[in-house]
Amino acid sequence: MPNDRHRQYIRKVRADVGMEPAWPPSADRRLGDVGVFRKGHFERKGTLKTLFGIDIENRPSKKNITVFHGDSKGSVQIHLNTGIGAGAALVTADGSMVLEFGRANSVLFHAAGCRTEEIRNIDLVEKRMKELHADKKWPRDHVVVTEVTHAERTTAIMCSRRNGRIALRAAADPAATGLDLLTATGGLQWTGGAAASLQVLSEGRLTPLYRARGMIRHWFREDEPGFLDDIDDEAEDGTEEWFVDYVSSEDFEADDYDEATDDEATDDDGD
Repeated sequence: MPNDRHRQYIRKVRADVGMEPAWPPSADRRLGDVGVFRKGHFERKGTLKTLFGIDIENRPSKKNITVFHGDSKGSVQIHLNTGIGAGAALVTADGSMVLEFGRANSVLFHAAGCRTEEIRNIDLVEKRMKELHADKKWPRDHVVVTEVTHAERTTAIMCSRRNGRIALRAAADPAATGLDLLTATGGLQWTGGAAASLQVLSEGRLTPLYRARGMIRHWFREDEPGFLDDIDDEAEDGTEEWFVDYVSSEDFEADDYDEATDDEATDDDGD
């Protein structure tokens, strides 16, 4: 099993649904969690309350029928109640399906009955983050979870083989049809085909998706609107402004900050 399996999963689900997928899919993400993105996934350090004394308010959410679905940009084909292939074909019956993965490490993601929670007092949270950063008390690589999506049922499958096929059936709900099979209340069972490198079959009450915010630096230039006249001594060609924005594990790696810090320390030592 490749060591970067989690990076493949996170990257492909994010590209399909526009949110950060939890890794592992059963990981417990909560509003106000503070941590870093390290080696592709969220590493929790504490909460806004325990680390910085910041209280948050949850924006009430109602259970709805929102569904999030991703298929690695169409590389996963779903065959319902039919046989595919030749020779050792996987033949399905009522209440079953065959998944065909057109590319290696393709991911099928399906979450149903989703509800999303957000931080109500996000303006206050962002204000305090900026103040802490200005006082050098907010580590540059830290992020905070500001939105979480809970699902009644989640299915996530990744196949490492190109053109691999996996047969599934509803374990206790043979009347389920179509994409409803992926979130059958009685769960799904693997019945044949390729071995999946990740297999979450109709798991209940997970928090498979979330969003996080971090401190982002922007360099102003003289020809940009909003350029500040007082140039930072360390930035001869512009000045910096820090603001809070959404970040992902792909563009906000803690290891990048660690390397930058090491470089700065080396320069300070005169090496």
